[in-house]
Amino acid sequence: FELDMDRNVVAPPKTPDLRQSACTPLWYVVYRHVPTAMCVIHTHSMHAQMATLLDPTEKATTLKITHLEMLKGVGNHSYDSVLEIPIIDNRPTEDLLASQLERVILKYPKCNAVLVRRHGVYVWGDSWEQAKAQCESFDYLFESAVKMKSMGLDCGLVPVSGTYREEEERNDGKERGVGREGDDETMQAEEKKEDVAATTAAPAFNGAASSDNQIDLRLATPTTIPLLPRDAKHLLLDIEGTTTSIAFVKDTLFPYVLTHLDDHVHNQMTNDEIIDTMVGLIKDVQSLNHDHPTKKELLNGTKDIPASLVQLLLNPIDDDNTTAILAYLRLQSETLSKMDQYKQNVLSLVQALMSHDVKGTTLKSLQGNMWKRGYHSGQLQGHVYSDFLPFLHWCRGPDPT
Repeated sequence: FELDMDRNVVAPPKTPDLRQSACTPLWYVVYRHVPTAMCVIHTHSMHAQMATLLDPTEKATTLKITHLEMLKGVGNHSYDSVLEIPIIDNRPTEDLLASQLERVILKYPKCNAVLVRRHGVYVWGDSWEQAKAQCESFDYLFESAVKMKSMGLDCGLVPVSGTYREEEERNDGKERGVGREGDDETMQAEEKKEDVAATTAAPAFNGAASSDNQIDLRLATPTTIPLLPRDAKHLLLDIEGTTTSIAFVKDTLFPYVLTHLDDHVHNQMTNDEIIDTMVGLIKDVQSLNHDHPTKKELLNGTKDIPASLVQLLLNPIDDDNTTAILAYLRLQSETLSKMDQYKQNVLSLVQALMSHDVKGTTLKSLQGNMWKRGYHSGQLQGHVYSDFLPFLHWCRGPDPT
Protein backbone atom coordinates (compact mmCIF):
# COMPACT_ATOMS: atom_id res chain seq x y z
CA PHE A 1 0.00 0.00 0.00
CA GLU A 2 1.07 3.57 -0.66
CA LEU A 3 -0.61 5.85 1.88
CA ASP A 4 -0.61 9.55 2.63
CA MET A 5 -0.12 10.99 6.13
CA ASP A 6 -3.89 10.77 6.75
CA ARG A 7 -3.81 7.03 5.97
CA ASN A 8 -5.66 7.47 2.71
CA VAL A 9 -4.69 4.89 0.08
CA VAL A 10 -2.75 6.64 -2.69
CA ALA A 11 -1.99 3.42 -4.56
CA PRO A 12 -3.21 -0.10 -3.69
CA PRO A 13 -0.89 -3.11 -3.85
CA LYS A 14 -0.62 -5.03 -7.11
CA THR A 15 -1.52 -8.24 -5.30
CA PRO A 16 -5.29 -8.29 -4.69
CA ASP A 17 -7.09 -8.98 -1.38
CA LEU A 18 -4.29 -7.75 0.87
CA ARG A 19 -4.94 -5.98 4.16
CA GLN A 20 -2.92 -3.22 5.75
CA SER A 21 -0.54 -4.36 8.48
CA ALA A 22 -1.78 -4.32 12.08
CA CYS A 23 1.34 -2.21 12.72
CA THR A 24 0.17 0.60 10.45
CA PRO A 25 -0.96 2.90 13.33
CA LEU A 26 2.49 2.45 14.85
CA TRP A 27 4.28 3.50 11.65
CA TYR A 28 2.30 6.72 11.74
CA VAL A 29 3.22 7.38 15.37
CA VAL A 30 6.91 7.23 14.39
CA TYR A 31 6.51 9.31 11.23
CA ARG A 32 4.57 12.03 13.03
CA HIS A 33 7.01 12.41 15.93
CA VAL A 34 10.28 11.65 14.12
CA PRO A 35 10.05 13.85 10.98
CA THR A 36 13.37 12.57 9.59
CA ALA A 37 12.30 8.91 9.71
CA MET A 38 11.79 7.40 6.26
CA CYS A 39 11.61 3.74 7.26
CA VAL A 40 10.38 1.73 10.27
CA ILE A 41 11.30 -1.92 10.80
CA HIS A 42 9.53 -4.30 13.19
CA THR A 43 11.07 -7.68 14.08
CA HIS A 44 10.33 -10.53 16.45
CA SER A 45 14.01 -10.97 17.18
CA MET A 46 14.74 -13.55 19.87
CA HIS A 47 17.53 -11.31 21.21
CA ALA A 48 15.16 -8.35 21.51
CA GLN A 49 12.50 -10.43 23.24
CA MET A 50 14.99 -11.90 25.74
CA ALA A 51 16.45 -8.45 26.44
CA THR A 52 13.04 -7.34 27.70
CA LEU A 53 13.14 -10.18 30.25
CA LEU A 54 16.48 -9.31 31.85
CA ASP A 55 14.52 -7.73 34.67
CA PRO A 56 12.84 -10.77 36.32
CA THR A 57 10.05 -8.58 37.71
CA GLU A 58 9.17 -7.43 34.17
CA LYS A 59 8.58 -3.92 35.49
CA ALA A 60 11.61 -2.20 33.97
CA THR A 61 10.66 0.68 31.68
CA THR A 62 14.07 0.90 29.98
CA LEU A 63 17.11 -1.16 29.15
CA LYS A 64 20.41 0.68 29.63
CA ILE A 65 23.54 -0.29 27.70
CA THR A 66 26.94 1.42 27.79
CA HIS A 67 30.57 0.95 26.77
CA LEU A 68 30.00 -1.35 23.80
CA GLU A 69 31.45 -0.58 20.36
CA MET A 70 28.20 -1.21 18.46
CA LEU A 71 26.56 1.72 20.23
CA LYS A 72 28.02 3.73 17.37
CA GLY A 73 25.66 1.92 15.00
CA VAL A 74 22.31 2.92 16.54
CA GLY A 75 22.48 6.68 15.95
CA ASN A 76 23.00 9.57 18.41
CA HIS A 77 25.34 7.49 20.62
CA SER A 78 29.02 6.67 20.94
CA TYR A 79 31.03 3.95 22.68
CA ASP A 80 30.86 5.51 26.15
CA SER A 81 27.31 6.87 25.88
CA VAL A 82 24.50 5.41 27.97
CA LEU A 83 21.88 4.11 25.56
CA GLU A 84 18.46 3.97 27.18
CA ILE A 85 15.98 1.91 25.17
CA PRO A 86 12.37 2.25 26.33
CA ILE A 87 10.34 -0.91 27.00
CA ILE A 88 6.57 -1.00 26.64
CA ASP A 89 4.21 -3.80 27.61
CA ASN A 90 2.71 -6.03 24.96
CA ARG A 91 -0.99 -6.00 24.06
CA PRO A 92 -3.28 -8.58 22.40
CA THR A 93 -3.03 -6.72 19.07
CA GLU A 94 -0.28 -4.44 17.83
CA ASP A 95 -2.49 -1.45 17.05
CA LEU A 96 -3.17 -1.16 20.80
CA LEU A 97 0.50 -0.29 21.34
CA ALA A 98 0.16 3.11 19.66
CA SER A 99 -0.43 5.25 22.77
CA GLN A 100 2.45 3.62 24.66
CA LEU A 101 4.75 3.98 21.67
CA GLU A 102 3.90 7.67 21.29
CA ARG A 103 4.58 8.35 24.96
CA VAL A 104 8.06 6.78 25.01
CA ILE A 105 9.13 8.28 21.66
CA LEU A 106 8.45 11.72 23.13
CA LYS A 107 10.20 10.80 26.39
CA TYR A 108 13.33 9.27 24.78
CA PRO A 109 13.92 11.29 21.59
CA LYS A 110 17.58 10.20 21.25
CA CYS A 111 16.73 6.51 20.90
CA ASN A 112 15.79 5.11 17.48
CA ALA A 113 14.11 1.99 18.85
CA VAL A 114 11.42 0.79 21.25
CA LEU A 115 11.31 -2.68 22.79
CA VAL A 116 7.99 -4.49 23.33
CA ARG A 117 8.10 -6.91 26.24
CA ARG A 118 7.85 -10.59 25.25
CA HIS A 119 7.35 -9.48 21.66
CA GLY A 120 10.11 -7.73 19.72
CA VAL A 121 11.40 -4.32 18.67
CA TYR A 122 10.57 -1.33 16.46
CA VAL A 123 13.52 0.48 14.82
CA TRP A 124 13.55 3.44 12.43
CA GLY A 125 16.00 5.48 10.39
CA ASP A 126 16.35 8.30 7.88
CA SER A 127 16.39 5.78 5.02
CA TRP A 128 15.69 2.10 4.60
CA GLU A 129 19.45 1.48 4.50
CA GLN A 130 20.00 3.32 7.77
CA ALA A 131 17.01 1.66 9.44
CA LYS A 132 18.35 -1.77 8.43
CA ALA A 133 21.86 -1.00 9.72
CA GLN A 134 20.50 0.37 13.00
CA CYS A 135 18.20 -2.63 13.41
CA GLU A 136 21.20 -4.96 13.04
CA SER A 137 23.22 -2.89 15.53
CA PHE A 138 20.39 -2.92 18.08
CA ASP A 139 20.06 -6.68 17.69
CA TYR A 140 23.81 -7.09 18.30
CA LEU A 141 23.50 -5.01 21.49
CA PHE A 142 20.48 -7.00 22.70
CA GLU A 143 22.38 -10.26 22.22
CA SER A 144 25.37 -8.77 24.06
CA ALA A 145 23.17 -7.67 26.97
CA VAL A 146 21.65 -11.13 27.36
CA LYS A 147 25.02 -12.90 27.19
CA MET A 148 26.61 -10.40 29.61
CA LYS A 149 23.82 -11.16 32.08
CA SER A 150 24.63 -14.87 31.85
CA MET A 151 28.25 -14.00 32.76
CA GLY A 152 27.14 -12.01 35.80
CA LEU A 153 27.80 -8.65 34.10
CA ASP A 154 25.40 -5.72 33.87
CA CYS A 155 25.40 -4.05 30.47
CA GLY A 156 24.26 -0.76 32.00
CA LEU A 157 27.24 -0.30 34.32
CA VAL A 158 30.33 1.75 33.56
CA PRO A 159 33.36 -0.58 33.82
CA VAL A 160 35.92 0.57 36.36
CA SER A 161 38.89 -0.65 34.33
CA GLY A 162 39.85 -2.08 30.96
CA THR A 163 38.49 0.83 28.91
CA TYR A 164 39.92 4.10 27.64
CA ARG A 165 39.32 7.23 29.69
CA GLU A 166 40.05 10.78 28.65
CA GLU A 167 41.23 11.74 32.12
CA GLU A 168 44.02 9.15 31.88
CA GLU A 169 45.39 10.82 28.78
CA ARG A 170 45.10 14.23 30.39
CA ASN A 171 47.02 12.94 33.39
CA ASP A 172 49.69 11.61 31.03
CA GLY A 173 49.85 15.06 29.44
CA LYS A 174 50.30 16.71 32.83
CA GLU A 175 53.16 14.37 33.70
CA ARG A 176 54.88 15.29 30.41
CA GLY A 177 54.26 19.01 31.01
CA VAL A 178 51.91 19.23 28.03
CA GLY A 179 49.21 21.93 28.09
CA ARG A 180 48.63 25.62 27.85
CA GLU A 181 48.18 28.16 30.59
CA GLY A 182 44.65 28.06 31.95
CA ASP A 183 44.06 24.44 30.85
CA ASP A 184 44.28 23.15 34.42
CA GLU A 185 41.01 24.77 35.51
CA THR A 186 39.20 23.45 32.45
CA MET A 187 40.52 19.95 32.98
CA GLN A 188 39.61 19.98 36.65
CA ALA A 189 36.06 21.03 35.82
CA GLU A 190 35.78 18.29 33.20
CA GLU A 191 37.19 15.67 35.56
CA LYS A 192 34.70 16.69 38.24
CA LYS A 193 31.85 16.40 35.75
CA GLU A 194 33.02 12.93 34.65
CA ASP A 195 33.37 11.78 38.26
CA VAL A 196 29.80 12.83 38.99
CA ALA A 197 28.54 11.09 35.87
CA ALA A 198 30.41 7.89 36.74
CA THR A 199 29.01 7.68 40.25
CA THR A 200 25.45 8.57 39.31
CA ALA A 201 25.16 6.37 36.21
CA ALA A 202 22.37 3.91 37.03
CA PRO A 203 22.59 0.19 36.37
CA ALA A 204 20.44 -1.30 33.64
CA PHE A 205 17.86 -2.33 36.21
CA ASN A 206 17.18 -1.57 39.89
CA GLY A 207 18.91 1.76 39.58
CA ALA A 208 16.22 4.24 40.45
CA ALA A 209 17.01 4.97 44.10
CA SER A 210 19.73 5.00 46.70
CA SER A 211 18.45 1.74 48.10
CA ASP A 212 19.88 0.07 45.02
CA ASN A 213 23.51 0.83 45.96
CA GLN A 214 24.48 2.25 42.59
CA ILE A 215 28.09 2.86 43.57
CA ASP A 216 28.45 -0.60 45.10
CA LEU A 217 27.18 -2.13 41.86
CA ARG A 218 29.76 -0.48 39.58
CA LEU A 219 31.76 -3.68 39.13
CA ALA A 220 34.28 -2.76 41.83
CA THR A 221 34.98 -6.49 42.12
CA PRO A 222 34.75 -9.24 39.49
CA THR A 223 31.30 -10.76 39.15
CA THR A 224 30.49 -14.32 38.18
CA ILE A 225 27.50 -16.55 37.83
CA PRO A 226 26.64 -18.05 41.24
CA LEU A 227 27.90 -21.62 41.29
CA LEU A 228 26.21 -24.10 43.64
CA PRO A 229 27.15 -27.71 44.41
CA ARG A 230 24.79 -30.02 42.59
CA ASP A 231 23.61 -31.80 45.73
CA ALA A 232 23.40 -28.73 48.01
CA LYS A 233 20.21 -28.59 50.08
CA HIS A 234 20.85 -25.38 52.03
CA LEU A 235 22.00 -21.93 50.99
CA LEU A 236 23.51 -19.62 53.63
CA LEU A 237 23.50 -16.00 52.49
CA ASP A 238 24.40 -12.65 53.96
CA ILE A 239 21.50 -10.21 54.06
CA GLU A 240 22.98 -6.76 53.51
CA GLY A 241 23.99 -6.33 49.89
CA THR A 242 22.84 -9.85 48.95
CA THR A 243 19.12 -10.13 49.59
CA THR A 244 18.57 -6.57 50.78
CA SER A 245 20.16 -3.24 50.02
CA ILE A 246 22.79 -1.98 52.43
CA ALA A 247 21.22 1.45 52.05
CA PHE A 248 17.95 0.09 53.50
CA VAL A 249 19.70 -0.48 56.83
CA LYS A 250 21.23 2.99 56.85
CA ASP A 251 18.25 4.89 55.43
CA THR A 252 15.37 3.03 57.12
CA LEU A 253 16.32 0.65 59.94
CA PHE A 254 18.78 2.84 61.86
CA PRO A 255 16.52 5.94 61.78
CA TYR A 256 13.63 3.76 62.98
CA VAL A 257 15.62 2.80 66.10
CA LEU A 258 16.48 6.40 66.95
CA THR A 259 12.91 7.57 66.36
CA HIS A 260 11.27 4.86 68.50
CA LEU A 261 14.02 4.40 71.10
CA ASP A 262 12.42 6.51 73.84
CA ASP A 263 9.07 4.72 73.55
CA HIS A 264 10.75 1.30 73.48
CA VAL A 265 12.82 1.96 76.62
CA HIS A 266 10.03 3.52 78.65
CA ASN A 267 7.10 1.37 77.54
CA GLN A 268 8.33 -1.93 76.11
CA MET A 269 11.21 -3.01 78.37
CA THR A 270 11.02 -4.43 81.90
CA ASN A 271 13.24 -3.06 84.65
CA ASP A 272 15.46 -6.14 84.51
CA GLU A 273 15.81 -5.81 80.73
CA ILE A 274 16.80 -2.15 81.10
CA ILE A 275 19.48 -2.98 83.68
CA ASP A 276 20.83 -5.90 81.60
CA THR A 277 20.87 -3.70 78.49
CA MET A 278 22.61 -0.82 80.28
CA VAL A 279 25.38 -3.10 81.55
CA GLY A 280 25.75 -4.68 78.11
CA LEU A 281 26.00 -1.26 76.44
CA ILE A 282 28.62 -0.19 78.98
CA LYS A 283 30.62 -3.29 78.03
CA ASP A 284 30.20 -2.38 74.34
CA VAL A 285 31.74 1.04 75.08
CA GLN A 286 34.52 -0.41 77.24
CA SER A 287 35.51 -2.82 74.44
CA LEU A 288 36.33 0.11 72.13
CA ASN A 289 39.86 1.44 71.67
CA HIS A 290 40.77 4.22 74.10
CA ASP A 291 40.88 6.76 71.26
CA HIS A 292 37.54 5.75 69.74
CA PRO A 293 35.37 8.88 69.29
CA THR A 294 32.42 7.31 71.13
CA LYS A 295 34.48 6.56 74.21
CA LYS A 296 36.20 9.95 74.12
CA GLU A 297 32.90 11.82 73.87
CA LEU A 298 31.35 9.90 76.76
CA LEU A 299 34.32 10.14 79.10
CA ASN A 300 35.59 13.62 78.24
CA GLY A 301 32.35 15.44 78.91
CA THR A 302 31.50 16.13 75.24
CA LYS A 303 28.23 14.25 75.74
CA ASP A 304 25.79 15.56 78.34
CA ILE A 305 25.63 12.47 80.60
CA PRO A 306 25.45 12.17 84.41
CA ALA A 307 28.57 11.61 86.49
CA SER A 308 27.16 8.28 87.72
CA LEU A 309 27.23 6.89 84.16
CA VAL A 310 30.79 8.12 83.64
CA GLN A 311 31.74 6.30 86.86
CA LEU A 312 30.18 3.07 85.57
CA LEU A 313 32.07 3.44 82.30
CA LEU A 314 35.37 3.90 84.13
CA ASN A 315 34.97 0.71 86.19
CA PRO A 316 35.74 -2.32 84.02
CA ILE A 317 32.95 -4.89 83.76
CA ASP A 318 34.02 -8.44 82.90
CA ASP A 319 32.70 -11.98 83.25
CA ASP A 320 33.96 -12.21 86.81
CA ASN A 321 32.10 -9.21 88.23
CA THR A 322 29.07 -8.89 85.91
CA THR A 323 26.76 -10.87 88.21
CA ALA A 324 27.69 -8.81 91.27
CA ILE A 325 27.27 -5.53 89.39
CA LEU A 326 23.85 -6.57 88.08
CA ALA A 327 22.73 -7.53 91.58
CA TYR A 328 23.90 -4.19 92.96
CA LEU A 329 22.16 -2.21 90.20
CA ARG A 330 18.90 -4.13 90.69
CA LEU A 331 19.03 -3.32 94.38
CA GLN A 332 19.57 0.35 93.59
CA SER A 333 16.70 0.33 91.06
CA GLU A 334 14.14 -0.11 93.81
CA THR A 335 14.02 3.68 94.00
CA LEU A 336 12.08 5.33 91.17
CA SER A 337 14.72 7.99 90.56
CA LYS A 338 17.42 5.36 90.01
CA MET A 339 15.27 3.46 87.51
CA ASP A 340 14.58 6.64 85.58
CA GLN A 341 18.33 7.32 85.52
CA TYR A 342 19.03 3.83 84.17
CA LYS A 343 16.54 4.39 81.36
CA GLN A 344 18.23 7.68 80.49
CA ASN A 345 21.61 5.92 80.55
CA VAL A 346 20.35 3.41 77.98
CA LEU A 347 19.14 6.23 75.73
CA SER A 348 22.44 8.10 76.00
CA LEU A 349 24.57 5.01 75.34
CA VAL A 350 22.54 3.89 72.31
CA GLN A 351 22.66 7.36 70.75
CA ALA A 352 26.40 7.66 71.39
CA LEU A 353 27.19 4.24 69.90
CA MET A 354 24.94 4.69 66.86
CA SER A 355 26.34 8.15 66.11
CA HIS A 356 29.61 6.43 65.18
CA ASP A 357 28.07 3.26 63.71
CA VAL A 358 29.46 0.97 66.43
CA LYS A 359 28.50 -2.69 66.00
CA GLY A 360 28.28 -3.60 69.70
CA THR A 361 26.83 -6.95 70.75
CA THR A 362 24.21 -5.54 73.12
CA LEU A 363 23.40 -2.66 70.78
CA LYS A 364 22.74 -5.06 67.90
CA SER A 365 20.51 -7.19 70.13
CA LEU A 366 18.47 -4.15 71.18
CA GLN A 367 18.18 -2.97 67.57
CA GLY A 368 17.08 -6.46 66.49
CA ASN A 369 14.32 -6.55 69.11
CA MET A 370 13.07 -3.12 68.00
CA TRP A 371 13.10 -4.09 64.33
CA LYS A 372 11.24 -7.32 65.10
CA ARG A 373 8.56 -5.32 66.85
CA GLY A 374 8.46 -2.81 63.98
CA TYR A 375 7.98 -5.53 61.37
CA HIS A 376 5.32 -7.25 63.46
CA SER A 377 3.37 -4.01 63.90
CA GLY A 378 3.67 -3.08 60.22
CA GLN A 379 5.63 0.11 60.91
CA LEU A 380 8.56 -1.43 59.03
CA GLN A 381 8.29 -2.89 55.55
CA GLY A 382 11.22 -4.96 54.36
CA HIS A 383 13.22 -4.43 51.18
CA VAL A 384 14.27 -7.38 49.01
CA TYR A 385 16.00 -7.13 45.64
CA SER A 386 13.58 -7.79 42.78
CA ASP A 387 15.75 -10.55 41.33
CA PHE A 388 16.28 -12.42 44.63
CA LEU A 389 13.12 -14.57 44.55
CA PRO A 390 13.71 -15.60 40.91
CA PHE A 391 17.28 -16.42 41.93
CA LEU A 392 16.02 -18.74 44.67
CA HIS A 393 13.68 -20.40 42.19
CA TRP A 394 16.63 -20.86 39.85
CA CYS A 395 18.64 -22.42 42.68
CA ARG A 396 15.88 -24.92 43.37
CA GLY A 397 15.87 -26.09 39.77
CA PRO A 398 13.00 -27.93 38.06
CA ASP A 399 12.39 -30.24 41.07
CA PRO A 400 10.27 -28.30 43.63
CA THR A 401 11.38 -30.68 46.41
